[in-house]
Amino acid sequence: MIQHLPPHPQRDRLTGELHARPPLPLAAPVAISRLALVGEPGSDRGAAVAHLALLCQRYGVTPPAAGADFVLADFGGFRLRYERHTEFDGWTFLRPIFEPEADDPFATTAIAAVPRDWLSALPGLTLVAAHIAVLPTAGEDEPPPPGCFAPDNLAGATLSGGAATAWTDFRSGPDGFTRILLQDHARNASLTGRLAQALWEIETYRMFALLALPPARAASPELARASERLAALTTRLSGLEELDAEREALEELTELATGIEQLAAATADRFSAGQAYHALVGRRLLVLRETRLHGLPTLAEYLERRLDPAMATVEATRARIASLSVRCGRAVDLLRARVAVAQEAQTQKLLAAMAETGRAQLRLQETVEGLSVAGISYYVLSLAGYALKPLPWGLAGVGVDHVLALLVPLVAALVWLRMRRQRRQAAATG
Repeated sequence: MIQHLPPHPQRDRLTGELHARPPLPLAAPVAISRLALVGEPGSDRGAAVAHLALLCQRYGVTPPAAGADFVLADFGGFRLRYERHTEFDGWTFLRPIFEPEADDPFATTAIAAVPRDWLSALPGLTLVAAHIAVLPTAGEDEPPPPGCFAPDNLAGATLSGGAATAWTDFRSGPDGFTRILLQDHARNASLTGRLAQALWEIETYRMFALLALPPARAASPELARASERLAALTTRLSGLEELDAEREALEELTELATGIEQLAAATADRFSAGQAYHALVGRRLLVLRETRLHGLPTLAEYLERRLDPAMATVEATRARIASLSVRCGRAVDLLRARVAVAQEAQTQKLLAAMAETGRAQLRLQETVEGLSVAGISYYVLSLAGYALKPLPWGLAGVGVDHVLALLVPLVAALVWLRMRRQRRQAAATG
């Protein structure tokens, strides 16, 4: 029936997301080696799958499809689980332990069965490297053998209501790998697989959460300098009186705000990712359902004392950047308002001066117009005099001077009306 309905293009992918990276049933004893590699900037994310295909060709195993996000392959002496995450590639190697050594649970490691030349050519930079030894035991009261972990850093807990016990010190061993001992009491392969996966994910996500700490520490001195500079600029604002000084302060504030925004842009993604990974660590710890053992700190308590302060530093740095950005923005807005008011006052003065100049020009124009009326009238009357003098005015008993005298007001009025009309037309078209 469903085939007759138009499917959403993302339906199958979203359905499969719930089943991505499933836990593997594990039968103790088994050795697990976990690697998480981060690609270098600009590197090809498909290089990991291509490198895995080379290993498959060497062992005669069907290679994965290009761009695969999850691969599970059996190479005989070991199994490999590959996971492609947003910013790292996860490699989990699993190998059965046929004869576990009682005094050294990590004598047999899964990664030792992997070809060294292929392993050394893995693309990316290694951030996470951990060994997990899963051993069957009769009960949780069997402490790890001496020398496995640092006694002063040891954390341990009973998991899932006594089904297993986990021990670790979260330190790198002689080979650079963190060590985790998982003692299996219940002999439930499915449960053991889920617990082992939760443990290696806790180790992976806590390291990626801590990636946000170095940029947070690096940003602190810059934030301190920016805060001091902002405080000094803010103090100067009240004493600024000249517009040029206010403009200079505005340029300094704008430059400071730009630097803060650049710092926020450079750290925002890493800080957000750190918070997300920290939340994932908390969720995986809940999966373990820990119970205190022998008075030792549980894994959750250990990470709460060590990881949470680091993430609190990251969050405090993020909050400082946001607060400083807001403060700097307010100072910029305030100074822009002051500069705008000062510029408006200058504009008003300029407009007043221009208005006064316009009035003076108008008075001058009126004076010139009066002189122009007089001059044009004189010119017209002179021409009229030349035209009227030859006429026989004596027969009529009237002189030319009398006629010209009568024409003076009439000509002046006509010239004035003509000039006024032209001025109105020019004003209308302009």
